Amino acid sequence: MRIKGTFLNDYVKIVNDTPELEWDRFLTESDWEVVHSIIIPTQWYPVEVMAHIGRGIFDMRSKGNYGVVRLHGRARATDAYDPATKKFLLKDDPAASLQAYAMIACRYIDELSITVEKSGPGSAHVCFYPVDDAPAWDLFREIQAGTLEALVELNGGKEARAEFLSETREDREACIIHVTWSEG
Repeated sequence: MRIKGTFLNDYVKIVNDTPELEWDRFLTESDWEVVHSIIIPTQWYPVEVMAHIGRGIFDMRSKGNYGVVRLHGRARATDAYDPATKKFLLKDDPAASLQAYAMIACRYIDELSITVEKSGPGSAHVCFYPVDDAPAWDLFREIQAGTLEALVELNGGKEARAEFLSETREDREACIIHVTWSEG
């Protein structure tokens, strides 16, 4: 699995800005090569680099608190995208914004299918497939949950909540994030 440099850049910046932390506990030699390189937003990088940095951030800065990880995801929904992408995500329709997000995210994460299935009024299932080989999946899914909750609220949904479901698709593990909200 690979990710675009756009997603990796902020993580590398954290490593470079906090040399006092014990990054060697989490990063491999090949991770360090990427960290010390110039990150090109359109280039593909191994997802393991981001996973190792993310695990380090989780252990050393978030102190194992998944709530902090979800808040990071919420912040990403409003801060991480350029103005053109943000405009594309603002639909005044929570389900449509989730669909737009899935389409955009697939451009930045290779080998991961993301689909949205509306499951009723104020409800949608966002399916990430396959996830059985994805490193640091626990962190990634929390970030995604926070991002999806914030997108729903930015698009008129109230009291958005994301819960995790798991299922098997084509004999591989899939993660379903069930997002619910009250209609505005």
